[in-house]
Amino acid sequence: MGHVGECARWMFMPSPLLSGAAGRYEGTMRTIRRSWAAWAVAAVCVLAAQAARAAEEAKLVVEHAVLITMAEGQKTPFTGYMVVDREGRIAAIGAGEAPADVKAAARWDAHGEWVIPGFLSAHSHLWQSAFRGIAADKTLPGWIDGLYGQRASRAKAEDYYWFTLHGALDHLEHGITAVYSFNYGGTQWGLCKANDCDEAAFKGEMDSGVRFVHGWQPDQIGPHDTAAMARERLKAFLDWTAQQPQSTQFLSVMINGSTSFNETYDQATAEKSLMDEFHLGNQSHYLEPPDTVQAERAKFKWFEDSGLLGPALYFGHFIHADDAILDKVAATHGGMSWNPLSNGRLASGVADIPKYLKKGIRVGMGVDGEASADLADPFENMRTGLYAIRDKYEDATIMSPYQVLYLHTMGSADVMGVKDKLGSLEKGKFADFVAIDPTRYGTVFDPYASLVLVTAEPDIDRVYVGGALKVERGKLLGQDMGKIRAEADRRAKATER
Repeated sequence: MGHVGECARWMFMPSPLLSGAAGRYEGTMRTIRRSWAAWAVAAVCVLAAQAARAAEEAKLVVEHAVLITMAEGQKTPFTGYMVVDREGRIAAIGAGEAPADVKAAARWDAHGEWVIPGFLSAHSHLWQSAFRGIAADKTLPGWIDGLYGQRASRAKAEDYYWFTLHGALDHLEHGITAVYSFNYGGTQWGLCKANDCDEAAFKGEMDSGVRFVHGWQPDQIGPHDTAAMARERLKAFLDWTAQQPQSTQFLSVMINGSTSFNETYDQATAEKSLMDEFHLGNQSHYLEPPDTVQAERAKFKWFEDSGLLGPALYFGHFIHADDAILDKVAATHGGMSWNPLSNGRLASGVADIPKYLKKGIRVGMGVDGEASADLADPFENMRTGLYAIRDKYEDATIMSPYQVLYLHTMGSADVMGVKDKLGSLEKGKFADFVAIDPTRYGTVFDPYASLVLVTAEPDIDRVYVGGALKVERGKLLGQDMGKIRAEADRRAKATER
């Protein structure tokens, strides 16, 4: 019957106290007590019904927005509304006016602004935002020495909190609402002990308000670091995360795969064992620079023989794969993250994305780290990638703006294992979205072309995560970005010797 029906049943039942019928009910105290009990229950029901109605009120209603949902089968934008529930999920979305009876804690009239899903970066190094612009004339090997060998190894755990917080907020400012973050946690690299750098970075991720997959870095398995040691450290970190305040920002832990960086097959078997025991995914840097192509291709057998290949593994960069490798990755439903900005910056090459997609490889996009891509900007990333592919094929039809936008939203959600939660604006998914002011577009001939070819970071009006406003007209809300930037800069400079 529900709260209201139950209250009505109690409130309208005959009452000996109000009808003057106490004598006809034998005037017993027992009857009187039962009457008072009935009214007490009714009062409780009324309060419960009021609480239920309050809980049913929406968190946010967006009205008069041009919705570009990226949902399957819904390519045509439409003007409509979106209702966000108290849990930050999309309760309703549709064309036209919002239902008149919807009550909400907040309403936003978009006045025709474009609303798109928040971008996902399937490959980022949030902490690297403190080191942008370094090694500007180096390819990957020289760049790694400049960042890891000369700077990052001198940073302390607390530094990684500030570096990561700054990078995550920089991502949010640019419309990226969810990210796979490769964290600097390998204890063999520098001043990190046990999981202290990972724990500091995790706190930075949480404090930023961005959604995140925390990439956990195992040490390279060898004479000094065994698989058992890696397991002990990973279990300790997972136990620690379970004790932290629960939040839907935290999507999962995945393993930062190091198989291509090690010289022993034990790395692959150790990572596979950790994935199986703790039910984790894995993203492995693989076949990025042209300098080491043959050596890295020779290690593909390690991915095969260990059982690492599969839907729980995706490769970062994956530029120089041959057909045999591509076919086997596709057959096991594997994926990759395409990172055009950093690939161009480091002269790593152009991944043949049309070929990968044709073979059935799952593809997402990432802005990588601000030390190698320099900008955490999905619009620049999409343009750079689209132009590189068209140059490669000398064909302007080989990839469309819609396709590249799909890869930076639903494609990334897929490889990150969160396509049921993120990547498109659909009922039941988290209400993570970006509002774009289209006023400088002029006449719009193709909305996807305008988004990908024209839009820049200053065109972002608002960024929401779970229906909560995080960025408005370039300003982060609830964050002192000036202080955070100054702290990150001070700590980054302290790593120079």
